[in-house]
Amino acid sequence: MMRLRADLKADGALFLTTLIWGSTFVIAKDILVRWPPFAYLSFRFGVASLALALLFPRALVRATRDELRAGIILGLLVGGGFALQAIGQVYTTPSKSAFITGLTTPLVPIVAYLFTKARPSVENAVGIILASTGGALILMPHEGGVNTGDLLTLACTICFALHIALMSRYASRYEIKRLTVLQIAMAAICFAILWAFFRLLALEGDGPLAREASPLVWDARICWQLVYLALIATVLTFLLWTWGQARMSATHAAIIFSLEPVFATVFALAVRGSEEWFGARGAVGAMLVLTGVIASEIQWAPRQEGAAAQRRHQKEAEGALEAFSE
Repeated sequence: MMRLRADLKADGALFLTTLIWGSTFVIAKDILVRWPPFAYLSFRFGVASLALALLFPRALVRATRDELRAGIILGLLVGGGFALQAIGQVYTTPSKSAFITGLTTPLVPIVAYLFTKARPSVENAVGIILASTGGALILMPHEGGVNTGDLLTLACTICFALHIALMSRYASRYEIKRLTVLQIAMAAICFAILWAFFRLLALEGDGPLAREASPLVWDARICWQLVYLALIATVLTFLLWTWGQARMSATHAAIIFSLEPVFATVFALAVRGSEEWFGARGAVGAMLVLTGVIASEIQWAPRQEGAAAQRRHQKEAEGALEAFSE
């Protein structure tokens, strides 16, 4: 049996974080109807990094060379994940994007296996099978074929899984607030450079990058959406997340976070109506993804591995991740 320490305030903090994250999919979709993906990401992460720098002004000044390297790597991974997710959202629905992104959690043990050769636990394996089956049902529509946006969103889960694996290692070595400022700032810089570059390329043709050269539509709705995504869905959720997760187990946190695609679907159905409905096949797939995420995080039986073996596996994992990050 899994024992979880009851802390209603911490649960509330993570529940609110998950609720906010769930709302971002339908808001981002609305922005991406009118704005090109890299323009949206540049403004969202630019405002967020500026706010974090004002909140923690000494974070960048005191960063060591190793912390800068860690922040750059994490920023590239989280930036790659958000870029693929945003481009994918242009072609898919918010609810499908949320459930596909939810495949990140059961994917983490596979990423860990590639680095360390440590086999996933039984619960990880069951979670991977359930979530993968559910993901296949969501990805494949009734008429056959695969949506391009769904595939791009699926690709983003690889970046996010790598980010989680490396973040767990770096968080034990470096100051978490400094790492956050560095990676958000790095992502913002990359998005701004790519937007400018793709915009220049798009001016000379009418290919798939043509959207990046389209003029930006500024109105009250766009402004509050960007402010919400940058300050509430990025800065505030980080503060709630770090405070809440410090007061509970990682498993307990993961189960709460598994509600994100559920919230995303509720928001999407409320705003966009029946076009967000998966259909019977997709609904079964969504339930399998959710069940797989939860199953992969719950420990079904006490571990039999001794302390010495655990330390050996931890050392092997750190060595493999160290080699990847250099």
